[in-house]
Amino acid sequence: MKPKAAIKPTPHAKLGKTASPGKVSRARKPAQVPVKRAKTAPDTPGEASTNLTDRAYAVVRRLILQRELTGGEVLVEGRLAERLQMSRTPLREALLRLEGEGLLVRANARSYAVRRITASHYFQCLQVRERLESQAVSLSMGHVPADLVQRLRDDILSLDSSQQGSSHWHADDEIHGMFARASGNAMLAETIAHLRVLCRLFEVVDPFNRIEEDRAEHLAILDAYIAGNEKAAEQAVVTHLRNLARYTLSRLSNGLVTELPQ
Repeated sequence: MKPKAAIKPTPHAKLGKTASPGKVSRARKPAQVPVKRAKTAPDTPGEASTNLTDRAYAVVRRLILQRELTGGEVLVEGRLAERLQMSRTPLREALLRLEGEGLLVRANARSYAVRRITASHYFQCLQVRERLESQAVSLSMGHVPADLVQRLRDDILSLDSSQQGSSHWHADDEIHGMFARASGNAMLAETIAHLRVLCRLFEVVDPFNRIEEDRAEHLAILDAYIAGNEKAAEQAVVTHLRNLARYTLSRLSNGLVTELPQ
């Protein structure tokens, strides 16, 4: 008998390179392609439009409250857009918002007018503000930081009779809005803010003649609050608003302010 031929070992499969005998070949992992992170996209058209609308709203609202746009003045959309260098679409949306807030009324299909407030409406707003703002200062006792009250007090002291524009209105807004916001009652704060806007729309002749009186009355409110005297703070608010009503009434009595049709 012929001897059986020796069985030759089967060569390892080639995976890229010839595998060495006795070793397990491993497949090469595919190269990883780095994933590029998507760049943050710029504002979408909708977001850009919203931003422009907010800007138009803020600008026109400021012009109304600072009386650069006077009561009864007709706002023609195209002319206003040209004046403010804004496109008409966001301006149109801003005017709709201001109409909803009661600052504008429809003059005709294509224009608005700045709302006029009658004297009787103005005095009614002041009466309601007496109740609400005195309650707000009472509810806010202990909730406004002392340093904030003191800073506001210093700002009021720094005002003088020559500051008849935004500085006066800013200080006035701060003192009346601060206690309303700190009252813990959002609806109360919102109502007070709306009533203050309506009062601002009533166009009293030379309203800045009361800067010194306003200063003293505002300081009385803040001093009572700092002292923690709730009743005195409430009374100081009421006194301030009643003095403002008396001042306006005296202007009406002297024929310096006319009854404005609504």
